Amino acid sequence: SDSEQRTWLSTVSSSAYHSLLDRYGEVEIKRQQIIWDLCETERAFVRRLQTFVRLFICPLRMKDSVTWLTGVPPEVARLFDWLEDIINLHTQISSALRAVVSEQYPIVMRVAGRVRSFVSRLEVHQPYVVRLESTTLLIKRLSGESSCDFGEFIRIQQEQDECQGWSVEAFLVEPVNRLVDYPMH
Repeated sequence: SDSEQRTWLSTVSSSAYHSLLDRYGEVEIKRQQIIWDLCETERAFVRRLQTFVRLFICPLRMKDSVTWLTGVPPEVARLFDWLEDIINLHTQISSALRAVVSEQYPIVMRVAGRVRSFVSRLEVHQPYVVRLESTTLLIKRLSGESSCDFGEFIRIQQEQDECQGWSVEAFLVEPVNRLVDYPMH
């Protein structure tokens, strides 16, 4: 997508860039790009998982409720509930990062304080990560059964244009990929 092509540098005029480079140096400029990348990748991650919620979670719930429809395997319901907790946390992280960047634009000097408060809350991933593989295998098996309504629902939803070719498994592994990405930043 377009946002993944954007860089911190693309937001700063050439003259401003040279002025910032003279004032702060090359290392600080690289740091700004890393902060920008963190902000952008967090936002893209949240957007992708919000697509999953729209396509795979909301339709499996009673209208305006968190109660699952009959036919949703309990293991899947549990994993999807945990995924929503993860999405809520990352939505808050993304908002906090965006606020820091916009408040301090163009040079972000202080980001750690705002983000540090979320670190302990990353444990929300634990039960999800523990059950991910077995539940993903269950979803894959049910998707292969022609007589299974839940499996048929998964097959139909994966074909939606909004999925952009992503399988349920690809969406579900994203929170793990995101955790692995953090040390890179």
